[in-house]
Amino acid sequence: MKVILTFRLQRSELPSPEEHLRYLWRVAKLFEPFGFPIEKWYPSAAGTPKKSLANPAFDYSGPTPAAVEMLAVKDVRDSTTNYRITTIWCGKMKGTRAIFSLALSSDVGNPICVLRLQLYDLEQLNDAKSMQRFIFGLLDIWPGASVIEVGPLQYFTTLQVFPQRPGAGWMIYLPQIITASDLPEAAELVPVMEGERQQGTIVVSVAGEVFSVDNPEHVKVANAIEVRLADQDLLCR
Repeated sequence: MKVILTFRLQRSELPSPEEHLRYLWRVAKLFEPFGFPIEKWYPSAAGTPKKSLANPAFDYSGPTPAAVEMLAVKDVRDSTTNYRITTIWCGKMKGTRAIFSLALSSDVGNPICVLRLQLYDLEQLNDAKSMQRFIFGLLDIWPGASVIEVGPLQYFTTLQVFPQRPGAGWMIYLPQIITASDLPEAAELVPVMEGERQQGTIVVSVAGEVFSVDNPEHVKVANAIEVRLADQDLLCR
């Protein structure tokens, strides 16, 4: 399952390596209820799997000094001033794997920042309510997210209607109030609240089962949701 969160960096310079990794530490914390210990995540910036496994990315207080140093060295090597990407992986944990990366951009001409997660055989998140709780956790980290897409990688690469726009897949979060009359194709519409004010909506295309690209009905309803959202100018980046 693929999760893609897009947001804009509300500052004119990149966060420090420690700040960057602290975002990822908070993401890693969301996996703890699913059996992923915080100390079992590793930085890809180490260069080789062996070096990576020798230096955990996180401990219970945040990013490790070794991980911060690796990212700082990478900054110097790449001479980046307004763009940085780093990846964290867990290897195998009880037959499951997960990897995620955070790309940050402070370029005023291209300010889009993206968190990408790829989950392999993580059955705990195949439950719709669990995935929605995970989305809520991501929104606690990035409340200003412009979109969160959830679904199989193949859906986003070959099956969504508009290649240059977000895909509905299994679920999509948009910072809009969307009602059943606006989107009758949705199986479920979950309001996302900020205090007493609704800040957005999680649109669920399939309820009661996991979205599958092998099920034509699943793909059909996700496509229909995208068309309806696009018709209402709700599916633009």
